[in-house]
Amino acid sequence: MLAIALEARDISPFIDDFKAGKYEKVCKRGLIEYYRGYMEENFVSLIGVACAKSDRINVLGMLQRSQVESKDARENASYFSSLILQKRLVYQFMIDDISLEGLKLPGSSHLLSRIFEKLSTKEYTVLSTSPKLIEIEDKGKKIILSLSDDNPVKVLVDEYEKNGELKRHWYQ
Repeated sequence: MLAIALEARDISPFIDDFKAGKYEKVCKRGLIEYYRGYMEENFVSLIGVACAKSDRINVLGMLQRSQVESKDARENASYFSSLILQKRLVYQFMIDDISLEGLKLPGSSHLLSRIFEKLSTKEYTVLSTSPKLIEIEDKGKKIILSLSDDNPVKVLVDEYEKNGELKRHWYQ
C-alpha cells in the first residue's frame, strides 16, 4: 500500500523549482521527502544534482547509495562520489599540505571539480603560506582558496566573476 502512494507522488513542483534555479529549495525539500522514504531514482538524482549545485556535498554520500538501477542513476552516483572525494582532497591539500599532483578523477563543470583539476595539474599560484592563500584562474574568473578561523576549519572559496562580483563557497 505504501509503495503505491510513493509512486503516485507528484514531483513537478521540484522539477519546476529546479528549472528555475532554486537548487537550495529543491535540495532541502527533496531531502525531507527522501528521509520520509521516497527514493525513486529519478527523484533522488534530481535532488542530488540540486544539492551539488547548492554546495551541499556531504549529503551526496547518502544519496548515491540508492542510485543503482539505471545507467543514468549509476552515472549520477559516480558524479556524487567524485565530488565528495574531490572536496575531501581539496580540504587535505589546504589543511595538511598533501600534494594532489598527478591525481586524476572524473571531471565535471562543478566548481570543486574544476578546482581539483587545477590543483592536480599545478595550475595555481601560492599567494601566501601563512595564512595559506591559493589563487586559481578558471574560465576568466579568479578563485581564491583560504582557510577559515573557526573550528572546525573550513576551506573558503571566493569566486570572483568577470564583473568583480564575489560568490563565496565553503567546504568542510
